[in-house]
Amino acid sequence: MKFFNAKFIEAVLVLSGMIIGVGMFAIPYSFAAVGFWFGVLELVILTGVILLFQLLYGEVVLATPEFHRLPGYAQIYLGRYAVFLARFSALFGITGVLLAYILLGSKFMQTIFLQFGVGGGSLFWASVITLATALITFLPLRKEAAINGILTAVLIVFTILLSVFLLFFHFDASRLGGLNPFNAFIPYGVLLFALSGGAVIPDLVMVLGKERSSVRRAIIVGTLIPAALYFLFALAVVGTFGIGVSEETISSLGALDGGYLIFFGSLIGFLAAFTSFIVLGKSFQILLNLDFKFPRVLAWIIAVFFPFALYLAGMHDFIVIIGAVGAIAVGIDSALTIAMYHKIKQNTGSVFSTFSYVWKFGICAMIVVGVFYELSKTLW
Repeated sequence: MKFFNAKFIEAVLVLSGMIIGVGMFAIPYSFAAVGFWFGVLELVILTGVILLFQLLYGEVVLATPEFHRLPGYAQIYLGRYAVFLARFSALFGITGVLLAYILLGSKFMQTIFLQFGVGGGSLFWASVITLATALITFLPLRKEAAINGILTAVLIVFTILLSVFLLFFHFDASRLGGLNPFNAFIPYGVLLFALSGGAVIPDLVMVLGKERSSVRRAIIVGTLIPAALYFLFALAVVGTFGIGVSEETISSLGALDGGYLIFFGSLIGFLAAFTSFIVLGKSFQILLNLDFKFPRVLAWIIAVFFPFALYLAGMHDFIVIIGAVGAIAVGIDSALTIAMYHKIKQNTGSVFSTFSYVWKFGICAMIVVGVFYELSKTLW
């Protein structure tokens, strides 16, 4: 098909590489807590919601002559108060996510090299990841995107191989049963974080050009690939460990066959963290350069080394970081995306139906409820 050329595949991998991250390893635990099939239902619903947001953001990017990040688009379409919210969300959210990737990526890297007798604490490996990302993201976007595309393809293959191994040799369908409705919100925050990747939609459009049909297809495929991978991974892990799965999945693997499965799982985890770190780090640089008007080198320094400075300052609680980012940043960005899309359609003279207002209000209400729930967990 003409749409599935090299540029299309590169664009899909840019988005998939951003989405597939460390959130994947918390999905089996969250599904086991609520009941596997109820978790799958939440995965289907939230995949649809996130896909809608990312398609709407794609329309905003396509409708705007210049490339920006969310704060820049908010300034164009919504005014200065929206810009303040968007900038706060971008700085808070991206910095928090990059810090989370440093935290888990360094732990996965430490586990990998211990298998070869190479020591080094978490600080050493956090420094290695930061410096490697600094070198890669200093390259032009096309070279960075190609490197990320290769790493993302390897990550997908490795995750499928691990899932297939568990399905063939350790899977028990009886472990998928059960339902605990009191834990219904546990997968919500995890999935919202794990499926979000809209920050790189402008990069995707840069790769493809402003060809609407190709951009839409790339967003759809780039969003559905991670969702399908998450389902396969959760099916294999919950079907293997049931409610006994650990919060980050990897430590559970040691109960099966020892070191080599932990090594393989840690390798997948490292690739998940590192690929997203590369893409989001580059996107953060572009945000600082285009919308905050920082010189390119200064934007590069801030994007790469500010999250590392927070790591050095002692911010090491992964769950608290992810909860705060998911609760605040995703909620703000989702509301702004809907408002910008509405404004663009309004500017073109579109007449809105009652249904148009209903679905926008309904999705915003769902996001707000989830935000308050996550905040209540984080603060109390």
